[in-house]
Amino acid sequence: MRSVGPDDPGRTNVSLPSLEMQPESAPPPGPAPDNSHHGDGFILGDISSPNLRLDAPPPGATAGPESLPDLFATNISTPQFPPTLISPPPPPSASPPLSPPAGGFSVPDPLATKTGTPAASLPTPQTLVPPPPAGSFPASGPLTNRTGTPAGGTPAVTPPTPPLNPTPPGGVPLPPDVAATPFRPVEPLVGAPRPMGRQITEMPVLPPKPPADLFAQTAPAAAPPRRTGFPLWLVVGLSVGAIVALIGIVAAIAYFQWAAPSAPVASDTPADTPATRGEPPTQTESPVTPPKPVIPENMIAIPGGEYLIGRNSGDFLDPYEKPQHTVTLRPFYIDRTEVTNADYQKFIEATGHPAPASWVGARFEAGKELFPVTGVTLSDAEAYARWAGKRLPTEEEWEAAAHGRTPTIFPWGNAFDPSRANVKASGLGVPVRVGTYPAGASPFGVLDMTGNVWEWTASEARLYPGSTEKPPSWDKPLNPGTRLQIIRGGAFTEDTRRCTVTYRNWVPSDFKARELGFRCAQDQPPQ
Repeated sequence: MRSVGPDDPGRTNVSLPSLEMQPESAPPPGPAPDNSHHGDGFILGDISSPNLRLDAPPPGATAGPESLPDLFATNISTPQFPPTLISPPPPPSASPPLSPPAGGFSVPDPLATKTGTPAASLPTPQTLVPPPPAGSFPASGPLTNRTGTPAGGTPAVTPPTPPLNPTPPGGVPLPPDVAATPFRPVEPLVGAPRPMGRQITEMPVLPPKPPADLFAQTAPAAAPPRRTGFPLWLVVGLSVGAIVALIGIVAAIAYFQWAAPSAPVASDTPADTPATRGEPPTQTESPVTPPKPVIPENMIAIPGGEYLIGRNSGDFLDPYEKPQHTVTLRPFYIDRTEVTNADYQKFIEATGHPAPASWVGARFEAGKELFPVTGVTLSDAEAYARWAGKRLPTEEEWEAAAHGRTPTIFPWGNAFDPSRANVKASGLGVPVRVGTYPAGASPFGVLDMTGNVWEWTASEARLYPGSTEKPPSWDKPLNPGTRLQIIRGGAFTEDTRRCTVTYRNWVPSDFKARELGFRCAQDQPPQ
């Protein structure tokens, strides 16, 4: 149901009793319009004013125009007339049938003309029809059959005047702006012809909506896919930062490596030191890192520790090599090769020591500078070692330097190879220059530990601890003051079984031969 407001287009400027007749031009000739269609009702709040439309003017009435009343216009000077109940019209037999006027009916705007009066009877727009006197209506005219005396002659009954601003039947008051406008509802005429048009009496009933499920669980919205990888600005920033850091590091290194340090600025104020305070200077001990020991020229450093000496089985085994036992050695140096003729020549020239008997005019044979010196006794070897600031190696030091911590038969392993040493099986029959067989080096890098010439040691000949063999002896009586001394390594004249690194031989300390030489050792400084 629609409520009419102040701005509704259905409002007019003329109050209900003041009906202003608007002229209308004559319709074009043609068939009469069909007035049987239904229009919409004109609704005010809860009170409906039907769109009254007569099929034809009453008999004997003069056709004339009819204008829409302004239901909301206020005119205090115009008297207000209550609605009049009209008796039902006479039966069709007492009244002639309705016929359309000669000029036909016009089809004006429903809000302009309500009775379909022909345009020929319309008054001029300036003519206003004054209302009839109070309590009566004219006997003839456009509203004769609706507000005057009915055809039967029965006087009309005047109902009581309703209040100017009634409250709708629904009990809901009208809005303030509508209620402030004085109006009177239009009552339908009793006995009037049925209004044309469709009356809206009820709002269409819509099926009720089911209540919403407040506890229904909705599926969570899918999260937008996350971007994988690093954003471009982060990659560019990290790259620039890395390049800047690299440039800074290179610049710092270049500065500290090539830039000269600035000279300290001299100050007139003496520094606060024990000397300026008159106190004796105190010596502060700073941790001193011992310098790394410098290995002497042509010598090899042998680490200290436990070593296995001798052996109990294997090829070329000699009874005096048993039993195998463990010794603990201190770190030492040992010559890489035997002492050469050139080295011993320097010793003779420096000390006046007698030269070997095989030399001519206290000179070794030309072209043999690097051959091992031979023909020297134990005392000659010890004299040279003292002059060189060294000593002779012990038997245990010599064997440890020859095979390392794992005992082997030869310096390079347990299998004999004549190409790695100058022994009898090599077929040379003479000594060779030192270092001729680098493939025969020991695990520490010591050369010529097998073959070439025998070598003096600082150990006197005796049995190993736990041995059951006869003590070492010599087939001839020893000279006074001499002793049997251990020699090691074999020579170019010896069989293979006597050239192993574990074989023990001994000779008198004053023995000399062209197959016997020596090498020196030296203690390492304490760490």
